[in-house]
Amino acid sequence: MRLHETSTMIFAVLLVVFSGCRVSKADLVSSLLINDSAASHTRATIMEEVPLIRLTRDLLMKDRYDVRARPIHDHTKPLKVHISISLYQIIEVDEPAQNIKLNVWMIQKWKDEYLSWDPREYGMINSTIIPFRHLWIPDTYLYNSVKMSRDETERYMNIQVESLHWKGENGSQMSFLYPAIYTITCRLNIRFFPYDRQNCTLTISSWTNSMSALDYYADPEVNLASFIPNEEWDVKSFKIFRHEYKYACCAEPWAILQASLVIQRKPLYYIVNLIIPTSIITIVSITGFFTPASTDDDRTEKINLGITTLLAMSILMLMVSDQMPTTSEFVPLIAWFYLSIIIIVSIGTFLTSVVLSVQSRRQYGRNPPLYIRYYFFVVIPSFIYVSVPPALENLWSELDDDPLNAWRRRRRSPSPGLHKTESLYKDQTPISPPPLERNSTLKIPRQGLDRFSSIQMIDVSVPPSPAISRISRTPSTAQSQKLTLWEGTMSALAGNNVQLRRTSAAYSKEVDAMRRKRQCSLEWEFLATVLDRFLLLLFISAVVLITMGLVVVGKMAQFSYDHPDEAFF
Repeated sequence: MRLHETSTMIFAVLLVVFSGCRVSKADLVSSLLINDSAASHTRATIMEEVPLIRLTRDLLMKDRYDVRARPIHDHTKPLKVHISISLYQIIEVDEPAQNIKLNVWMIQKWKDEYLSWDPREYGMINSTIIPFRHLWIPDTYLYNSVKMSRDETERYMNIQVESLHWKGENGSQMSFLYPAIYTITCRLNIRFFPYDRQNCTLTISSWTNSMSALDYYADPEVNLASFIPNEEWDVKSFKIFRHEYKYACCAEPWAILQASLVIQRKPLYYIVNLIIPTSIITIVSITGFFTPASTDDDRTEKINLGITTLLAMSILMLMVSDQMPTTSEFVPLIAWFYLSIIIIVSIGTFLTSVVLSVQSRRQYGRNPPLYIRYYFFVVIPSFIYVSVPPALENLWSELDDDPLNAWRRRRRSPSPGLHKTESLYKDQTPISPPPLERNSTLKIPRQGLDRFSSIQMIDVSVPPSPAISRISRTPSTAQSQKLTLWEGTMSALAGNNVQLRRTSAAYSKEVDAMRRKRQCSLEWEFLATVLDRFLLLLFISAVVLITMGLVVVGKMAQFSYDHPDEAFF
């Protein structure tokens, strides 16, 4: 077209030059206008000959089509709109805000009775694509959308128009395809977090037209062929249901489409990053709590360890709570888990103080009660794999104070201290000195002395002296003096014997007191060891049971989701 205009102008200029005649400006302008009019007519003729352009102009003539009018000849009948949805991606599930962001592809189809043509008149064109601004579209709206502006949620482009001439019907089938990113409100149920399953609903309908004007229908299933799997959620189902609701504002009911999206959380991330580390930290802390302490060190840092562990559990619980919506209707499953762990650590810290208090009672010098000695030294150690220290066993054997024998004696005798008192008095029975002869040796047996005394036998000999010999030669006086001397000697020996017995008894009592003090210290220490081991096994079992209980309850919840007729909850 442009080439034709240029050639016309060049021809006019050459004609003027070669003719040698003078041409006025008016004649030249007139000639150019005539040529331009001819070119425009030529362009219009060519455009009329293009079937697609002619079809578009004919369909959108102002006297034939109005985008503001519902495209149906009988206005008393509703216009049926069919909706299909394809889920492309789950972009985000915002638990604290309780909304979900989806990337979907929407398809709306309806019949436009104002757009009809015979394809034979337009070069056998059966369908065409027209921008959406030039055609009527239904005011389909997502009711529970977080964002109100369409420009932020839907990307409108073109509409495919297909003639129904070959089906023997007037009008055209309209197919409106567009992508959309919807952020919808979704009330999340986190009772069994992280084994929860959520049901989020997209409510779709017309905002201004009731069912008498627009009647919505949809495919029963959302297309998941192009769905990109999410790393945190599994799509269990995505179905569309049609309902008819009657609102207080209007007499006619409204056709509502509800697309129900059921998603289930993948718990592996939370198990690996929260539950297992929490359980391990708790078990390590409890192991530190109930590690047996020595007699020289009270290990008071156990209390600091408990407080530090409580602080760590509180921080982990805050991290979890930041990922969940605020609710006061129920306590989530993972919150029960952390509360249980915190309670266990708190009780463990308290019982650590009790064990340290038990261990410190050795300084009072009193043995534990007999029933405590029997149960914690005889019965319980066999179940928790704790053996009595050899030093304590030796002391029990030397002092005849074995808890098992003492318990049996107490069960047989109503007076538990009778046997002990009798044995004490038996060892302290006074011994009468034997009669001694002159020039004889006084031997004091070991009876009454402590068996650990270094004194084995006392040998007292009375040597002869000249004075005594002279006295003995005098009959009467010698006998009297001899008797007096003998009585004095025996009296001195008897006094020495009593003093020796007292010294030996005091030494024996001191050694016995030292042994019993050592026994008292070892018994309280062993009692603390038994308590440590018993509480260690008890609390580790509690942590393992709580962790396994969390998993079992979560699996039961998932089973109840999959089999609602056999639900456990």
